[in-house]
Amino acid sequence: MGAGTVDRMQIAEPYQKVEGVIIVLDDDKKIRWALKSVPSITFYRYQISFKLVKA
Repeated sequence: MGAGTVDRMQIAEPYQKVEGVIIVLDDDKKIRWALKSVPSITFYRYQISFKLVKA
């Protein structure tokens, strides 16, 4: 296994479903393409906004 991977046998019993989430700031077409073959991983993009108020 490569760096950053986890052996399914280390985290779940054979009867349990393993799911994952990837959360990024910027959309990535390469990640979206790669995840098409891994339906158990959900891909999210986050947004941050704030407002400065003079005190």
